Amino acid sequence: MPDITAFQAALRAAHVDGWLFYDFRRSNAIAHRVLGLSPQAFFTRRWLYYVPAQGEPVAIVSAVEAHALASLPGQQRVYRTWRDYRELLSEALTGARRVAMEYVPLNANPYCSLVDAGTVEFVQALGPEVVSSADFAQVFEATLSPTQLDSHRRAGKALERAGERVFGWIRERLLAGDALTEYSIQRELGDYMRAEGLEVAEDEAPLVAVNGNAANPHYSPTAERHAPAKRGDLLLIDFSAPLAEPAAIFADYTWMAYLGERTPQRVDDLFAIIAKARDVGVATLRDAFTSGSRIEGWTVDDAVRAVVAEAGYGDAFVHRTGHNIGERVHGNGAHLDNLETHDTRPLLVNTCVSMEPGIYLPDERLGLRTEVDVLLLPGGVEVTGWEQEAIKPLLA
Repeated sequence: MPDITAFQAALRAAHVDGWLFYDFRRSNAIAHRVLGLSPQAFFTRRWLYYVPAQGEPVAIVSAVEAHALASLPGQQRVYRTWRDYRELLSEALTGARRVAMEYVPLNANPYCSLVDAGTVEFVQALGPEVVSSADFAQVFEATLSPTQLDSHRRAGKALERAGERVFGWIRERLLAGDALTEYSIQRELGDYMRAEGLEVAEDEAPLVAVNGNAANPHYSPTAERHAPAKRGDLLLIDFSAPLAEPAAIFADYTWMAYLGERTPQRVDDLFAIIAKARDVGVATLRDAFTSGSRIEGWTVDDAVRAVVAEAGYGDAFVHRTGHNIGERVHGNGAHLDNLETHDTRPLLVNTCVSMEPGIYLPDERLGLRTEVDVLLLPGGVEVTGWEQEAIKPLLA
C-alpha cells in the first residue's frame, strides 16, 4: 500500500499540486513500483492515478478492467469511452496548476521519462503544466531501509568471499596446467556466489573477460562465444547479486587480475589512473554527505572523469561513472552521470551507488575497470567492496 501522506508531503515540498501516474501496458515501470502494484499486474487499457497535494486520490480505470487499481486508496472512477476518459481526468485535475508525471523535458533522462509525448500534451491541454517527478520519485523507489542497507553489506561480504575463492581456483588451475576459459570461470564464480547464499539469475551471470574482450564494457561470455584464459592474460570480473531473501539489495563489484607473475607496467599505470579517479569520486561524495550539502549525480561524474581526462584517456572512459543500486542492480535513483545523460537529480541519504571508472582501449586489446559501491548515509558515506589499488598477479 503506497504511503499517500508521504507522497503529499513530497509534493508540497516541491510546490507541485499533484502527482499523476499514467500507464498503458506496463509502459511506466516507476508507477508500478512506487504504487506497489504486483509484478504480475498487466492491464490492457490505460489507467491513471492522481494524488493531489491535498485531498483524496482518484483512480481512473477502464470499464473493461475496473478492478485494475482496486488495491489503492481513494475514489475509483470508471470510463467507457475516450470522452469519459477526458472528462474524468479534467474533473480530477480541477484547480491544479503544476502536475508531476514520469516525464523529463527533452528526454534528458530516459530512466525517468516514461510517459509518452501525446499523453503529456493531453494533460497540458486540460490546463496544468506537466513537470518532472524525477527528483522526488526516487525518494519512494531508491531509499533503503536499515534492513536493506544491512542486506547490501552482507551481500558485499558474500561477493568478496566468492571472488577470493575464484581467484584461488584460477591460480590452482593455471599451476596445474589445466585449460581455462572465460566461460568456465564464469560458471565457477556463479557456483561460488550461490554457495554464499546469493541469488544469481542466468541473465545476471558474472561478466568475465580477458584482454581485448574487456575493452567492451558489457561483454559477457556464453557457451558458444568465449575466449581461453591463459598465462599472461589480463582478467576482468564484474559480479553482482543480492542475497536470496525478500527485498534484498544488490552489491556490484569489478575486480581485475593478471594471470602471471608480474603485471605489465603499462597495465599498472593505466589502473593507477582509474583507482585515483575512483578515490576522487568517493571523496567527493564523502565531503557532500559529511557536510549535508546537496549534490547531484552529474557533478560526481565530472569530478571522476576529470582525473581520467587529465591523464589523457577521457575519450576511453566511455560510460557513466556509476549507477543507483537497489533491489535491481541498476536501480532508478540518481546515477553518477554527465556523459550518457545529464542527471540533475540529487543524491539522497540512505541510497546506494556504484563507483566504477574505466579505460577501454580496443586497439591495444585492453580494458580496465575498478568498481566499489558507496552507501550514502546521514553524516557520511560507507564504501563496500575491495578498493583495489593495483592489478593482482595471481601467480606471484
